[in-house]
Amino acid sequence: MSRAVSVENSDLGPLHLASTPIAVMAKFGLATYAGLSGDDPGRTRHRDVSYSVVLSAFARSRLLGRRELQTIGPHEHVFLSVDQRLEEFGWRDASLCILHRVPSQYMADGIIRSSGDPARRPDYSMYRTVVQYGVPNGGMGGLVYETPPNLNVTGRKPHFLSFTNKVYLSEGVDSYLVFLNYSVSADYVHETEARLAFHDTDGRKVAAASVQVPAYDFACLRVNDVLKSARDPGFFSVSASSVTSSLIPLSILVSRRNGGVSVEHSHPPQEYWMADWPLVNAMKARAAKHLFGS
Repeated sequence: MSRAVSVENSDLGPLHLASTPIAVMAKFGLATYAGLSGDDPGRTRHRDVSYSVVLSAFARSRLLGRRELQTIGPHEHVFLSVDQRLEEFGWRDASLCILHRVPSQYMADGIIRSSGDPARRPDYSMYRTVVQYGVPNGGMGGLVYETPPNLNVTGRKPHFLSFTNKVYLSEGVDSYLVFLNYSVSADYVHETEARLAFHDTDGRKVAAASVQVPAYDFACLRVNDVLKSARDPGFFSVSASSVTSSLIPLSILVSRRNGGVSVEHSHPPQEYWMADWPLVNAMKARAAKHLFGS
């Protein structure tokens, strides 16, 4: 049985030790699913830890509620329909949800206890969630990702830059770009503009667009509408930037006729970059200014 969840002292730290924000794509004709594991992906940490699976749901930048779904332990796995869970709790208007794995030592009687000193929180990096989208009576496509460390944390000045992400246009295929605007801070309120530039395989800029992405929500751009004047179908590259928030970008291709879905993101987490964060942030800011005049 599920139950409501509250957070002690507004400390969201334990919620984000292992969490993933998910865009609910029902209004675009896609079902949303998620898979979670009780195992450390590196097989060295937290071998005996069990987790409370907690679902947070947002609509129009407002928290609808949090529910504890179940417990998973080592070597246990769960695959669930996000749409069915949202329907079960009456959260039919939810557009963004977050799946959390809260280690059992932080959960008691539906209350997530404060974790104290953030510097002493255990390492749950790379605990990713499988996120899948499907078409009715067709296939599913998915990928794995997690909430990036300190995503849009209050007091910082984040930037977002996505590049070399490929989009494909073909007859009968819908191409979507999805941008999630989430934060690990409870007082985050920033709506942001994502600016995009599209180039053909010869490097020529063929189109530009922008979308507004509310806080605790996502924006979805149908690339077919932006590139409807392109001379030929095929591959295009896209650059996207925001100078006020960090965004999580997804690319979704849907062939409803063939029942196929492909999902991808544009680049790996920041810890893969072989540079210190101040240098990475400066590089992103300069690139955004060069590409978009921001």
